[in-house]
Amino acid sequence: PTLRAPHPSRRRRVAMSTFKDMQDEHAARQAVLRERVEISRDAALASVSGLTEQMVDAVNAGTVEVFENQKRVEEQARELRRKGAKFAGVTSEWVRIVRGFDDDLREIGDFEGWIKRVELDLNNLTQAMKKVAEQGSGSPRERGAS
Repeated sequence: PTLRAPHPSRRRRVAMSTFKDMQDEHAARQAVLRERVEISRDAALASVSGLTEQMVDAVNAGTVEVFENQKRVEEQARELRRKGAKFAGVTSEWVRIVRGFDDDLREIGDFEGWIKRVELDLNNLTQAMKKVAEQGSGSPRERGAS
C-alpha cells in the first residue's frame, strides 16, 4: 500500500474540522472561565458585604458606647454642679458662723478691756477715797492747824 496524499478538499475539511474543534474547545474554556469568574465575583461580593456589615456594626457599637459615655459624663457633670452649689452654700454658712464667732470674741475682748478699765477706775477711786479718809480721820490738832 502506498500512501497517498489526501485530496486538497479533504485536507481543507480536516483543517476546518480541527479549527472548528479548536474554536469549540476555546469557547468551552471561555465559558468555564466566565463561570469561575462569576462565582469568584459573587463570593467576593458576599465576603465584602459581610465585612461591610461587621464594620458598620462595630462602628455603630462604638458610637452607642460613646453616646452612653457622653450621657454618663453629662449626668455626672450636672451632679457635680449641684454638689458644688450645695458646697458653696455650706461654705458660705460656715463663713458667716465663723465671722459671727469672731465678732463675739471681739466683743468679749472689748468687754474684758472695759471691765479692766472699770476695775482700774474703781481701784483709783478707792485709793483716792482712802487718802481722803486718812486725811479726814487725822488728829483734831491737825484739823485745827489746817
